[in-house]
Amino acid sequence: MRRFVSTLAIALTVSCTTDTFATTRFIVRFAPDYMPPATTSLHGRARRSAALMREPVQPIRRLATGDALYEQDSADPSALAAMPGVVSIEEDRLLQLTAMPDPLWRRQWYMHDPRYGTDVEVAWRHTRGVGAVVAVIDSGIVPHAEFAGRLLPGYDFLSDADEARDGDGRDADPTDEGDWRDSGDCGSSLARPSSWHGTHVAGLAMARGGNRYGMVGVAPEAMLLPVRVAGMCGAWTSDIVDAITWASGGDVEGVPPVERRADVINLSLGGQGACGEALATAITAARERGSVVVVAAGNDGVKASAFAPANCPGVVSVGALGRDGAQAWYSNHGDGLTLSAPGGSKSGVRGDDIVSALDLGRTVATRPVFGYLAGTSMAAPQVAGLVALMRSADPAIGVDEVGQQLVDNARPVQGRCPKGCGAGVMDAGATVDAVVEDRERRGATP
Repeated sequence: MRRFVSTLAIALTVSCTTDTFATTRFIVRFAPDYMPPATTSLHGRARRSAALMREPVQPIRRLATGDALYEQDSADPSALAAMPGVVSIEEDRLLQLTAMPDPLWRRQWYMHDPRYGTDVEVAWRHTRGVGAVVAVIDSGIVPHAEFAGRLLPGYDFLSDADEARDGDGRDADPTDEGDWRDSGDCGSSLARPSSWHGTHVAGLAMARGGNRYGMVGVAPEAMLLPVRVAGMCGAWTSDIVDAITWASGGDVEGVPPVERRADVINLSLGGQGACGEALATAITAARERGSVVVVAAGNDGVKASAFAPANCPGVVSVGALGRDGAQAWYSNHGDGLTLSAPGGSKSGVRGDDIVSALDLGRTVATRPVFGYLAGTSMAAPQVAGLVALMRSADPAIGVDEVGQQLVDNARPVQGRCPKGCGAGVMDAGATVDAVVEDRERRGATP
């Protein structure tokens, strides 16, 4: 008895939905005594029935179950039903994976907004960063579900035990002990709570995603190498120099070698002034060892060329854009800027800033949460995450080529940028597409 199956029930480990357009592909089951013995039999039966029904039918292939797949010009299966020996026909429906999205994804406008976002979903068609290592040289990190299963052994390079707040200065624990301070603790500085800056930065680069919790980073399958250099009053250049050297696979006296060299190093820190020789030397050596160095351009509203280490030779210097796609009012700009990425508006409207991982504690860490920050510190790790995607897609891509691809595939700024935004806006989709095309042209595999 012939029957047309209009619904399809399949047990999968993930939920599925179907597209709503009418299918023109059908799975046909024949009675055992009518089963076509070969593909030529499929062609013959299809053509004869199509001639009778005046409906073009194209046999595609035999399934592992013995059923046959056909495609035709319309959604009417009558031509197939007219074939001898047909027991049943069912739609070859197009199913979509519908893993529960991360709850904060809709607030991550900087990644998916069609006009002002960075188009990461296109890049994810190729890779989500597997195999790549992102070093975040910052205030350290606190325990957070977004880093579960993605952490490499890091290091605390804070040499000042008082600044480090862990009592022993440098050690193998890069945990952020909190950078809160009271009024006057750091010269004339005002009191402030802990920022959990390194945790926020790391989340933007590589938060896990797909875990039905929180948000997702640009390279959610990359590994994180956490490196602590910043404490209560900031970060010493000497500590940053050692941290860059170590993260890139270089030797630092008294410190065990890094387990895996960073493909990209993120520095969301800096200050006004020239790039010192020690810092420049460390960055040059890191690049020679194969690590791309991405640096926040700074939030002083001055030329990026006046802010170190954003002005150091060979770095990828990143400026910030606001929610409206225009250059953020605080962002450093102009000469020395490589490109820009969303950094938030810093206008007092929380949703216009950048959401990522944080901690609830005002001094010491108490509970992992998510929150909003703004600045070039938030723009840089998105570019670092993109570099991780690039190096995952093509592990052989060189440091200089990474920089060139970022520039060549940046798209025009959609808002005002009167002072210069570098090459334009980071475009993850176009950049990774270009990297994959170049890799395939060489005949290489990821």
